[in-house]
Amino acid sequence: MIFTLLGILTFGMSAFIVEVVQGWAIVTGREAAVGNSRRAMDRITRELRRIKKPEDIQTMASSRVSFLDLDNATITFEASGTNLLRNNDTLVTGLISPEGLRFTYLGSTGEVEAVKENVRSIRVWLSLGSGPRVATLESAARIRNL
Repeated sequence: MIFTLLGILTFGMSAFIVEVVQGWAIVTGREAAVGNSRRAMDRITRELRRIKKPEDIQTMASSRVSFLDLDNATITFEASGTNLLRNNDTLVTGLISPEGLRFTYLGSTGEVEAVKENVRSIRVWLSLGSGPRVATLESAARIRNL
């Protein structure tokens, strides 16, 4: 009788422990995805702010931007499958395909702009995930000296 009662208690406790461990794994994975997203977004917006003037934007696409920075170095950010690349180096992996990275080019009043000379800021949308865990961030960078 005592062994049966101990067996039932042990089974109940083990189910509870398994749920706690699974919950911890989900939270930890989400925190990692958010951290990776935040670091990548900070890097992108920091470098976009180094564009001197709209004419220095070389490529304006929804998943790719290329520009000259303050030091006249060419910087390119683009999506390649599930990777976010900076100048062909992987900055972060786990982009949600097909549009885990999006750039929107905005004019002086915040409207979408297709002519690079009229671009005043660039909005960045980034979505990274691992399994069911997804982190989505959005930010913008204003072009210097405008």
